[in-house]
Amino acid sequence: MKSLLSKKIRNSIFSCCFAVLGCGMLFADTTHVVQKGDTLYSISKKYNTTIQSIIDANKINGNDIKAGQKLIIPGAVSSSTAASTPAVSASKNESYTVKKGDTWYGIARTYSVSVKDLYALNGTDGSQGLKIGQVIKVPGAAGSNSKSTGSSTVKTPAKPAVTPVSVPAIVDTHSYSGKKGDPNLVWPVEKPEVAYLNGKVSGVTLRSKKDEAVNSIKAGTVMFSGTYRGFGNVVFIQSKTGHIYAYTGLGKVLVSKGEYIDYKTQIGTAGIDSYSSKPQISLMVFQNGLPIDPAKAPRG
Repeated sequence: MKSLLSKKIRNSIFSCCFAVLGCGMLFADTTHVVQKGDTLYSISKKYNTTIQSIIDANKINGNDIKAGQKLIIPGAVSSSTAASTPAVSASKNESYTVKKGDTWYGIARTYSVSVKDLYALNGTDGSQGLKIGQVIKVPGAAGSNSKSTGSSTVKTPAKPAVTPVSVPAIVDTHSYSGKKGDPNLVWPVEKPEVAYLNGKVSGVTLRSKKDEAVNSIKAGTVMFSGTYRGFGNVVFIQSKTGHIYAYTGLGKVLVSKGEYIDYKTQIGTAGIDSYSSKPQISLMVFQNGLPIDPAKAPRG
């Protein structure tokens, strides 16, 4: 009973941390049992719906799903029906020409797909980075038509019944306090430029070198590892003291949920900030579900 209660308390704290971070029978809801290898992207394509609608219907954090999990698929269209109404339900891949400042994470966020699925769509693991002028594949908006013109794709108006998809502008969601931190403390990256954040997202941003190794500043167990909507690649580590260390904006993640991580173990690499186009990560530390100053958090 005590173990069960402790587990509920841990889950409650973890949920608080994430909270800080953050037509008839034809379209009837259905249930999908997640199979090994399934992703939200592949499931959305199978049922001709959107990733976001699945996330909202199932209250999913990020893109974290597991085999055996039951998902509600809102407004799902059967395969046979979809074939007769391609303009409404079908989603086709399109071409996208990389511009200055683009990152895999930024493009994935714009097209509402996980970085993992964007990598799979382009047959890469993302290690090569992106080059200006490079043409990659992106998920097309349902109901849109496109034609290729050289290396770029020009969209033509969809059928009147389809609502056009607007792409939100990428804005810097951080609120900087103006306070600077001590770069000589033990941080996940070496001697970074430390800037404090306030508001809904608290903690610090750490300006780093390109693809620099990101190391744990406190030993503990990985609670979450993967892509979290709005924060890119993230790793959550809980120490034996109960503190939770959230490393966000990583370029690569090198650890998995459930792993025990020693002090100064590499957990990933520094990512590129979507707004500034400069290499940096963010660090948040929580105690009893509340954010604390990362500079005062235990190390070792």
